[in-house]
Formats: sequence, structure tokens, C-alpha cells
Amino acid sequence: MKDENDLEDACCEMARQQGLVAVKLENVGMEGIPDRMFICEGGKTFFVEFKSPTKRGRLSPKQKFWLKFLGASGFVCDDFEGFKTILQKFNI
Repeated sequence: MKDENDLEDACCEMARQQGLVAVKLENVGMEGIPDRMFICEGGKTFFVEFKSPTKRGRLSPKQKFWLKFLGASGFVCDDFEGFKTILQKFNI
């Protein structure tokens, strides 16, 4: 994958194939909020901040705040295998 957008698109496609809903979160007054919210059947929800597969992306202080705030339901993903690992944590 070339960039963050390609990674995000591929992960969202995989999630949808598994029956999840992938919601793009907009930065409307909440700077640093993760890129996506994924909702599983039954209501389990997790959030993912996607970063470039080239490892150049860094978390901003506000992104770090959100990930800490979200606790076990907040993740950073910079490769497709990492997303598969997130899905496994939710038994998907």
C-alpha cells in the first residue's frame, strides 16, 4: 500500500466483508479524533487512527489524548496485518 488512504480503504473493505460498519469520523470541533469508528454486530465498537505504512506518520498530542481516553477500544494502525490483529482482538 502506498499511503495512509490506501491502507484505510483496504482495512475498511475488509471490515465490511466481515459485517462491520466503518464510519469516517470528521474533525468537527474534536481535533485528534481517530479516523474511523468500526461497529460490530451487537454494538461492540472500536476506533482506529490510521498512519502511513511508510512509518512517517506521528501521533499528535491530541491524537495521543484520544487514544488514552478511548482505552482498550482505541488503536493505531500502520499496516494491513496490524488491522487483522485488531479484528482478532474482537473475535472477528
